[in-house]
Amino acid sequence: MLFLDFGFIDLIDILVSAGLLYFLYTKLKGTTAMNILFGVLIIYVLWLVVRALDMSLLSTIMNKIANVGILALVIVFQQEIRKFLLEVGDKSTLSKFFSVERIFHRVIKESNENLNIPEIVKACTEFARDCTGALIVLPSHSDLSNIISTGEKLDCAITQRLLGSLFFKNSPLHDGAVIIVKGKIVAAKCILPLTSNPEVPHNIGTRHRSAIGMSEVSDSLVVVVSEERGEISYCEYGAINQNVTPQQLTDKLRERFSEVSSAAEVSSGFFETLINYFKR
Repeated sequence: MLFLDFGFIDLIDILVSAGLLYFLYTKLKGTTAMNILFGVLIIYVLWLVVRALDMSLLSTIMNKIANVGILALVIVFQQEIRKFLLEVGDKSTLSKFFSVERIFHRVIKESNENLNIPEIVKACTEFARDCTGALIVLPSHSDLSNIISTGEKLDCAITQRLLGSLFFKNSPLHDGAVIIVKGKIVAAKCILPLTSNPEVPHNIGTRHRSAIGMSEVSDSLVVVVSEERGEISYCEYGAINQNVTPQQLTDKLRERFSEVSSAAEVSSGFFETLINYFKR
């Protein structure tokens, strides 16, 4: 009886392949790209059958199709490929796995060392009470230079009154997002990418779709206040948490942007970060 020569490297090969396939599935799940992928798979299986049966005419036709197949796939999946390459090339993605300081000293220590959390929460609470729309982006490690360049550059300390002035409905800077980096407001009126996720509820407006889209392409925590409903929400890893209380927002900001002191908190927070990342 013959046995396959199965070694440790083969096991690693299978696990890595399975992980990549699962990653691809999670990225394409619920999109039209998934249907296209199934169509490509069916054509590939048909091609294998044609080759096995030695059908010359069909083999010639399908070989010609295969010659331009790669280019066609690149055109069809250009948005998904672009998003994937942006995530892989983002230094924040690498830092999730290769930063020793990040693993052993900080869980998600953002570049905003002096982030004024109470002022942000008070401003969002006031926005919710007055039904003032607001969009605040707080990156962890992602470089948002391209997003910042779409708005008006600032260099201001974080205060409730300043945020209130920026998002005041008659202010020239109220339309768009405020970006906070290194504990300072660095830009306002910034344009964020909209999410293309078809599973997003239809009752969510453009402001919330922008918040979700920004959290999909970066490691940012995006706080959004609804102008219609006066609700505070936040987005991270492509998911939205709606109608949170000021205390819940405070807890989330402290969780994301405060140092972790104990080893137990570091361990639990690190693994939670990995789980949330792969849920994106």
